[in-house]
Amino acid sequence: MTDSLPTRAVARRQLVERQILDAAWSLMAREGAAAVSVREVARSVGLRQQSLTHYYPTKQALLDALFADGFADLRRTLEQVPSADDPIDRIVAVAVAVVDFCVANPARYHLMLQRTLPSFAPSEDSFRVALGCLTVLVDSLSAAGITDPADVALVRGLISGLAAEQIANDPQGRIFADQADRGVRTIVTASMGRRGAKSRATARP
Repeated sequence: MTDSLPTRAVARRQLVERQILDAAWSLMAREGAAAVSVREVARSVGLRQQSLTHYYPTKQALLDALFADGFADLRRTLEQVPSADDPIDRIVAVAVAVVDFCVANPARYHLMLQRTLPSFAPSEDSFRVALGCLTVLVDSLSAAGITDPADVALVRGLISGLAAEQIANDPQGRIFADQADRGVRTIVTASMGRRGAKSRATARP
């Protein structure tokens, strides 16, 4: 039995959308996020600009699709992080995976985690994809008893900061990225120790 015409049409559309997104990522990697335009991406995949707008009507729609695509890719990466019996080891593994993903994909990092394009804001649907990635980190912290928003913010800031420093100041090396394990472990251990001290103080008669 052959596929129905609607099924083939959906498959064809998905293939073209994937080609468009890949071309846009490549252009962004070469020229920067601001250089992405519907016209240039269309030229890269051999489409007329008018034809590309059938898939992504505006530059904002294309950026939104890239934003969701980047976080979906990151989520797949995080799903491959091995489980760990020690909650601190789990947190560190997730953090290192995020830093390594960002360093390996600077264009994605700039669009996903930096306000490189101040005029761009993700749609609610795309933002939910991003929150799914954040949930992986937050859940790993929560498993270690770290739920204070300030502590979570500190870990997030360290992850993003190390990625930014690596990309900007040592793009061919690992000097900043290699500090993710030690840095996150230090912060998490300190946070857990502080929480324990508070609990003991509260329990005193």
